[in-house]
Amino acid sequence: MTRTLGLYLARRFLQAALAVFLGIFVLVVLIDLVELGRSNADGGADLGTLLTMALLHAPTVIITIAPFAVLLAALATYARLARSSELVVARSSGVSLRALLTPTVLAAMLLGVVDFAVYNPLAAAFASRFETLEARYLDNMRSRLSVSGDGLWLRQSDEGGQTVIHAGRASGRANRLWNVIVFQFDPDDTLYRRIDAQTAVLRAGAWELNVARQWNLARLGSDEARPAEARAVELEQVAIPTDLTPERIIDNFAPPETISFWDLPRFIAELDRAGFSTDRHRLHFHSLMTAPVLFAAMVLIGAAFSMRHVRFGGLGWMAFGCLLTGFGYFFLADLAATFGASGAVPPVLAAWGPPSAAVLFALGLLLQFEDG
Repeated sequence: MTRTLGLYLARRFLQAALAVFLGIFVLVVLIDLVELGRSNADGGADLGTLLTMALLHAPTVIITIAPFAVLLAALATYARLARSSELVVARSSGVSLRALLTPTVLAAMLLGVVDFAVYNPLAAAFASRFETLEARYLDNMRSRLSVSGDGLWLRQSDEGGQTVIHAGRASGRANRLWNVIVFQFDPDDTLYRRIDAQTAVLRAGAWELNVARQWNLARLGSDEARPAEARAVELEQVAIPTDLTPERIIDNFAPPETISFWDLPRFIAELDRAGFSTDRHRLHFHSLMTAPVLFAAMVLIGAAFSMRHVRFGGLGWMAFGCLLTGFGYFFLADLAATFGASGAVPPVLAAWGPPSAAVLFALGLLLQFEDG
C-alpha cells in the first residue's frame, strides 16, 4: 500500500509541476516577446525572428525560477490532497508524515538532477543562439571577448575598422594584458598593421602598449607596396584608441547561462589560466549542482504550509505565507549570489548556503505545523 501511495503522490506532484512549468513558460515567452518588440524599434527583425528569440531565451529564465515553480507545484499538490481529505484518510490509516513526503521529495530531487544534467545544456545552447540573434538584430555592442587555451581574444571596432587583440594572460580586472599581439583591419577587412608588445594597459580612451614591435602591412599585395613596409619598427610605447572599460570587457565574457554545465569546468580552467576571476562562473556551476537539494527544500516548504486540513481553515493565509517564504528565500539567495560573484564570500558557500538553510527552515516548519 505504501508503495502504491508513494507512486500516486509522486505522479500527482509531477503532473502539477509540469502544468506549472508550462504555464510559466508561456508567460515568459509572451513577456519576452513584448520586450523584444520594444527593443526592435528600427524594425530590423520580423515577428517570426522575435518569436524565435523569445522561445530561445525562455528556457534560461525557466532555470532561474524553477525552484519557485517546484514550490507552487508542491503547494498545489498537498493543498488538493488536503481539500479532498486524502491526507486525512492516509494519516488515519497509519501512514506517517515521512511516508507522505518522501515520494514527492525524491521526485523533486530527480527533477533537480534532470535540471542541471539534461535541461541546462539544452538551455545553454538555446541561450547561445539567442545571444547571436540579439547581437545581429538588436545589440549595438561593438566588442567581443573570448577565452581559449592559448589566452584571450578581444575584438573592438569603430569607423576605421576592427582591432583584434590577443593576450597570453590578463589581470583580474582585465585592465592589464601580457604577451600581447594586435591585428588591425581596415573597413574592407584587410590586415594593415600588426603590433607585438610585452604589456598593454587600459587607460582612459586608449590601450597603451609598452615595449612594442610594429609591422605596417598596408597594401603589401598591391603595386604600391614597398618592401620596407613589412619591416619591424621598434617602439617604446604605442597607443590604440578604444572606448572599452574594464567593466565592459568583463561583461563581454560568455555569460555563465550560455555555457553547458558539463563545459563549465573546462571554461573555468581557461579563465584561471588567462588570469581572470572565476567567481561568477564557479558560483553558477555550484548553483546548478544545488538544484536537487533546493527542489527538495521547496517541496518541504510547500507541504508544511498546505497539509493543514480544510476544517481548520486558514488555508488561504497559509498559501500566502508559503509564497511569501518563497520570495524571501529568493531575496536572500540573490543577496548571497551577489556576495559570491564579487568574491566577498566563497562561491561554494554562497551557492550551497541558502539551499541548506532552506532545508533546515522547512524541517522546522514541519515540526511546528505537524504533530508527528
